[in-house]
Amino acid sequence: MGLREVMDRASSGDPRAQCAMGYYYYKGDGVNRDLDRAFQWFDMAAGLGDPEGECNAAYMLVHAEGTNANLDEAVRMYTHSAESGWVQSMFNLAHMYSDGLGVEQDWGKAILWYTKAYEGGSVPAAYRLGVIYEEGRGTEQNLPKALELYEKCAGKDYDPALVRLGIMAYEGRGMPKNPDRAAKLFFRASKDNDDKALLWLGKLSLSGEGMVKSQNNARKWLKKASMRGNAEAKEILEKI
Repeated sequence: MGLREVMDRASSGDPRAQCAMGYYYYKGDGVNRDLDRAFQWFDMAAGLGDPEGECNAAYMLVHAEGTNANLDEAVRMYTHSAESGWVQSMFNLAHMYSDGLGVEQDWGKAILWYTKAYEGGSVPAAYRLGVIYEEGRGTEQNLPKALELYEKCAGKDYDPALVRLGIMAYEGRGMPKNPDRAAKLFFRASKDNDDKALLWLGKLSLSGEGMVKSQNNARKWLKKASMRGNAEAKEILEKI
């Protein structure tokens, strides 16, 4: 379906086409990028109860993109969209509750919505739940549960989970200390240039734990991490 046909359908009140028009303007795909128009189209779709349109309009309200910030309205839209089954809205609503954005901070509701998003297939939601259980935020610390969630995310090559697992393997938290496994996990995440993974590969190269001890290799990894904004890597580089 071409842009003209999508626009005709959107103008005739088709919420799916309205949402598609929102993407065209948000990304600048076939049209000049225009966040104001993107928000207008997403908001039109949201007004017709389209859960994806609600999710996107709410996101723009949170970040003041194409409209003034309105956290109360964003929470209302995310809630309706999440209750309609839109997984990304479940995740975003959980984030609002965990950070107290537009609502009172409520870890119970954050866990509830992250869990629903995870059950709906969201890997980032599984990771966030893992962090909550690892750190005991709003619930008792549960390292076995955190590890279970991180392992599932790692199976999808989700870099933040690979790094968390690597740190826990290195420190022996929730599992026997295993620097060799830690290094392998960090290396997997480093393929996507995750700055924390690069940092840890540099640190392990310096200590010789799980990797060949090599200051030259350490400098290589730490330089890569530093170039990606990792402050700790920069500090270590200045000392070696």
